[in-house]
Amino acid sequence: MVCECTLISLGWVLLLYLLCRLATVLYNLIYPFFLATPINVHKAAGAKWAVITGSTDGIGKAYAFELAKRGFSTILISRSQSKLNAVMEELKKECGVEVRTIAFDFASGSVDEYEKTVLSMLRELDIGILVNNVGVSFSYPEVIHKAEGGLQRLADVDIVNTLPVTLLSAAILPQMVQRNNGIIINISSATAYSPLTLLSVYSASKKYVSWFSNILQKEYAQTNIIIQTVCPMLVTTKMSKVSRASFFFVTAEDFAKSAIQTIGIMNETTGCFPHQLQVEIIKSLPEWIVVPYLSRKSKLVRKKALAKKVREMKATS
Repeated sequence: MVCECTLISLGWVLLLYLLCRLATVLYNLIYPFFLATPINVHKAAGAKWAVITGSTDGIGKAYAFELAKRGFSTILISRSQSKLNAVMEELKKECGVEVRTIAFDFASGSVDEYEKTVLSMLRELDIGILVNNVGVSFSYPEVIHKAEGGLQRLADVDIVNTLPVTLLSAAILPQMVQRNNGIIINISSATAYSPLTLLSVYSASKKYVSWFSNILQKEYAQTNIIIQTVCPMLVTTKMSKVSRASFFFVTAEDFAKSAIQTIGIMNETTGCFPHQLQVEIIKSLPEWIVVPYLSRKSKLVRKKALAKKVREMKATS
């Protein structure tokens, strides 16, 4: 009798857990993308300037255009001044907003260089939105001791993916705290949701971004500052090497438009419905299923990349 009661109790607990999990999945999928009313981003930002790092390509550039279309003056920060100039002219022509640029190599780990080149300018302006987007990965998946580019590339990926989000957030938060408003958007990756073999440093660095954002949300919970983590799946960008859009592989433009609609609604999101659907499936499965599956995908990408390198070497020899 006691055993039977215990089993019944455990059954009810399991059922309650499954119902809560189902409710969470449905909420994450439906509410932010189909039901929620977007907030007044200008009011939430409290200032006219939007800073976007890694803003000459892909998601960063798309965020810059979406925010400019909403009337925000933009500060573009990337490594190449020529690319910055090209995007600046596009923004001015298409959106008619004030645009400033800062050429900076985020592989620099020097705080002095940050202060001299980036932070000194940002502190002079009222920053309403900070989009920490800059990030780098590897040419193809590989175990850490065979990573293309060696130790220097490993260091670059680690530094670029973690240091800018840390320093820029710390530098701009004081003025947001003083105003009691502002928006920080930290672009992480869906690779943060599961240990991704053959991309260990990249996956771990994106986990840092997600964890860092989650902690900031708690530290500044008593303010009106919005701190959002965005964890996209693959988008058609140069870094992802996905060239053709589909239902799951959305364009950077469509992604940014969707993601901006979730500001102030979701503390953490993948940014768009197709990506959220994939992530909810991944999060619902046990790690012993997800990790081997993702590992096989990584190995397949590596195999194709190495085969391509061999063909290119033969063609040039």
